[in-house]
Amino acid sequence: MSKIQERLKEVFAQPLERGVMANIARKCEVSRPTVTAWFNLPEKVASISRSHAEIICAEYNLNVSPAWLAEGIGPKILPAGVHHVIAEHSNVAPAPELKKAKRVPITGSVKGGDDGYLVQDNGIDGWVDYWTADPLAHALRIKGDSMHPRYRAGEFVIVTPSVEAQPGRDVVVKLTNGKCLLKQLNWMRDDEVQLLSINNGYAPMTISRSEIETIARVAGSVGPDSIVF
Repeated sequence: MSKIQERLKEVFAQPLERGVMANIARKCEVSRPTVTAWFNLPEKVASISRSHAEIICAEYNLNVSPAWLAEGIGPKILPAGVHHVIAEHSNVAPAPELKKAKRVPITGSVKGGDDGYLVQDNGIDGWVDYWTADPLAHALRIKGDSMHPRYRAGEFVIVTPSVEAQPGRDVVVKLTNGKCLLKQLNWMRDDEVQLLSINNGYAPMTISRSEIETIARVAGSVGPDSIVF
């Protein structure tokens, strides 16, 4: 008698109840002769797979380890509190893990001024949820329609200073004189930066690098209902 035969006969009452082999064949998706070999033909099979052992143990609520049943590995009896779980097999790759939302503080509100510069108000408290890993991320609430249709009144733009800004992206530019701009970055050179108006209301603006204190990337925007107090 083979080792697998010995282990199967040890956990199943003998003689086997009618229909046991047929049921095992159906659950394990193998032929009936294969299951017959597991129980009765030691010269044709030395072991069963771990996944088949998991199915058998779960189907008949056997208080034995699938590793022990299939290969004789480890203790026979399952540890207290451990239950059988049938592994699901799939040819579909697992989905990538989604980034976790970060609670981003609202540091103020902004609207476009008549001269193209931002008019800022730092009197807003609260947070919005946004998917970013930037520890310096913050949100600015849009006031007025000067940046419509890109940004609507009441929306929040998410600024991520730790992420390098690239041409084609919106940016918040702080100048050394204290003024700020919310523009689209057109290009950057060693000594100059060109910015485009978001609503096409102003001509392109070329600024010397020496006049710029910071350029912060705008990651995106969220609606008014995203605010959390």
